[in-house]
Amino acid sequence: MLYFILSFFVMMAPVKCWSATLNQALTNTYNTNPEFKDKQEAIKAEHEKIVQALAGWRPTVDMSANMTLGKQINSGNSKDQPNLNTPSGKKNNTHEGSINIRQNLYTGGGTLAQTSLAENSIRAGWANLQATEQTVLLSAIQSYLELLSKYKQVELYKANKAALLKNLEDAQEKKRVGEETITQLANAQARFADADAQLQNNEAQLEGAKATFERITGLKAPTKMEKPVAFQHSWQTLEEVLRTASEENPSVIASQFDHLTAQAEADRITSGLLPTIDLVGSASRQESRTNLSYTGITNQSSNDYVTNHQIAIQAKVPLYEAGSIRSQRRQALETASQKRMAIETVRRQTMEQAIQIWQNYLAAKNNIQNYQKQVEAAQISLEGTTQEMNVGSKVLLDVLNAQRDLLQAQLALVEAEKTYFYESYRLLAIIGRLNAKTLKLEVDYFDPQTHYQNIRGNF
Repeated sequence: MLYFILSFFVMMAPVKCWSATLNQALTNTYNTNPEFKDKQEAIKAEHEKIVQALAGWRPTVDMSANMTLGKQINSGNSKDQPNLNTPSGKKNNTHEGSINIRQNLYTGGGTLAQTSLAENSIRAGWANLQATEQTVLLSAIQSYLELLSKYKQVELYKANKAALLKNLEDAQEKKRVGEETITQLANAQARFADADAQLQNNEAQLEGAKATFERITGLKAPTKMEKPVAFQHSWQTLEEVLRTASEENPSVIASQFDHLTAQAEADRITSGLLPTIDLVGSASRQESRTNLSYTGITNQSSNDYVTNHQIAIQAKVPLYEAGSIRSQRRQALETASQKRMAIETVRRQTMEQAIQIWQNYLAAKNNIQNYQKQVEAAQISLEGTTQEMNVGSKVLLDVLNAQRDLLQAQLALVEAEKTYFYESYRLLAIIGRLNAKTLKLEVDYFDPQTHYQNIRGNF
């Protein structure tokens, strides 16, 4: 019994806040988690869309060159040279080069729409990346807390088994000398067997929690873990939480940019129904060299040069497209309308989650105090019942029941602490603030906006 009491108070003793182990788990998760890294690379690729869109504002230049070698041979007598039965010939070599410049002047708003489409799609990607970062870090926190609670539960079950073993051994000795009934001994045996089964089940669950922790964080499961602290929020009311979540939750932000992207796509398709105007300039030079020869008589040649410069305005007006573009436009407008409605759907879902998390957070915070009092009361009850059994006013079954009540209170306390810690970070996530900067992780932070500006600035 003394061993059980000491092990419990050692386990429940406070430790230094902000576990370095948790910090390490979150740091390694940020740096190595494949899901998060995959999302980062996808965002980098997405940034190239802005370069492709901006290219529509700039001219295109192309150059071409051509060289033709020609030769003509005539055989037989020539009327001009009747006494010479010799072949005659002509060589004609042509060299041609040109350069063409095309600058779009008007595309019916197509280039502007394409640029807007790229920008909004990229910003939706940023919000989705933030959501992924939050999901990954929250999974790491959950796996850490779950592993920590499993360690505590196993220790509690071990202490419970040790206490029940002592009760069983005492009952066996008392039964041997005739001071205990076979019924009481059977109760002790049944409770010990159940405690052993519960311990084995929780040890198996502990191994599963270790595997989950290693998968998510990329770290080997620690053998010793420090108890973290709940994230201390500055928000005092549910209204503050809801207002912040409505404005900063990444899912809400992503849905807003998804709508803008869909609207830009509709504008891009609409541009296909409008005229396009291009400014076209070209310059070309052609050199033609002709060589006439009559063997043994004469060798004549000539060079001709032709240079062309041209500037033109080209307009293209679509007259009939078989209804395809108009159908695509209607489809795009319906999609944009659907995306607009999705904003409200996501917002309402976010508000519902925020309310639930807030209530769970407050309930778990209050439950910790309640279960601490329950553990203290159960401990006193167990000690008192044991003393009363020793003087004959209580039986062994009463002690076993008191032992069970203490274990249940301890397990409830462990679960309440885990829930409180976890909900404090879920609350941080629902308002869009669960990230490496807020948690002050020492990581090689990936800033998508900086990468985007570098890509756009280098264009």
